[in-house]
Amino acid sequence: MNAKATKPNSDSSEQVAGAADSISVPYWLLKEGRCKKLGKHAEGGIKYQILASDDRTSLYIRITENEGGGYFSKELVPFDRIVQCIEKCEAGMPFPSKTLAAAYASRSSNNSGFIAAVLRKEVVLDAAKDVETQHVVAVEPSIWKSATLSSQGTKIEITTPLATSSDSTKKTLSLPVKT
Repeated sequence: MNAKATKPNSDSSEQVAGAADSISVPYWLLKEGRCKKLGKHAEGGIKYQILASDDRTSLYIRITENEGGGYFSKELVPFDRIVQCIEKCEAGMPFPSKTLAAAYASRSSNNSGFIAAVLRKEVVLDAAKDVETQHVVAVEPSIWKSATLSSQGTKIEITTPLATSSDSTKKTLSLPVKT
């Protein structure tokens, strides 16, 4: 008897296990765009998507490509979380890009500047008059959100990994201390 014929196929069981590690979530792709980075010496642009939840009640922005290279997060950032960051600033006053950092779960230093560039392209924000590197609200975010949610869009699914218990507990690397 051939031993290979009786050996179970481990590849198929890995594929089944891998399928259970992620989930497909439906969204409406409302817009794909490209904008320039805000930095004076920045090269390339940023590509992004504006998405709506399946029930069209929530809006998300996602950076999909950094043409000049460098780290960024592809996570879906809820527009309401971005608005919460903006609302923490004094009304009518300029604010820096780092104000938007709390909208992200990940902590890449480029995230806040990139999302600010997208919001400027979408005319939610504008450059502050006195400090070009800061921003002011150009249009009431709730008005922009309503108008954007009414866009026709295309139905898509985004596959995301499921959180595991190991994801929720951070591990710390301990290095030996020199004596």
